[in-house]
Amino acid sequence: MSTWAIIPVKHLSIAKSSLSKALTPSQRRELVLNMLADVLNAVHKARSVENSIVVSPDEEVLKFARTCGAIGFADYGARLNEALELAIKHAMEKGAPSILILPSDIPLLTSADVENIISIAYSPRAAVIAPSKDNGTNALFLRPADVMNLRFGGESFPAHLSEARMTGIRPQVYRSITVATDIDEIEDLMSIDLHGLGTKTRDYLIALRSQAKSGTNL
Repeated sequence: MSTWAIIPVKHLSIAKSSLSKALTPSQRRELVLNMLADVLNAVHKARSVENSIVVSPDEEVLKFARTCGAIGFADYGARLNEALELAIKHAMEKGAPSILILPSDIPLLTSADVENIISIAYSPRAAVIAPSKDNGTNALFLRPADVMNLRFGGESFPAHLSEARMTGIRPQVYRSITVATDIDEIEDLMSIDLHGLGTKTRDYLIALRSQAKSGTNL
């Protein structure tokens, strides 16, 4: 059965404000779009994924997603879990039997990660959860797509485990550095240098450093 991927993205004007000491607003904007491109690239290379939806209140993000082959779904400023629930409903109306929710800031994600997450969901009612480095949720696979409530925000990994069990599901846990590594702090950018060979995100950061050394601006 085919899976639909759902990827939420904040408005570019506020995305990655935690990196404001290192990057200008325009640089953070470009970083977000490059990370999104890497996530979409991994998703689109995964054979088990039929389609992808990018959820955002930002029209620029939605246009960018469409150029990358994804569906742009406007959330009109809804809270994260509410916006994702609307996107899940849209995917189900299009016939999606299962969904995989991914953040847009995990540029080390690979198509193998996507396939592995989906492959360990053995039962007709299943949940696979991948934790982030700070105990959040960096991947959530659900079958059926609306099998349980969403608990994104803060330390959502244990919250999703608990929610799955309350629904009568024995959740599977997927652990991988490429999924756990989200880019939230300046220190996280170093992981892209170490592990991000071939990603647009790494290429962009290298270009930033090169231009900084030459004294030019992007």
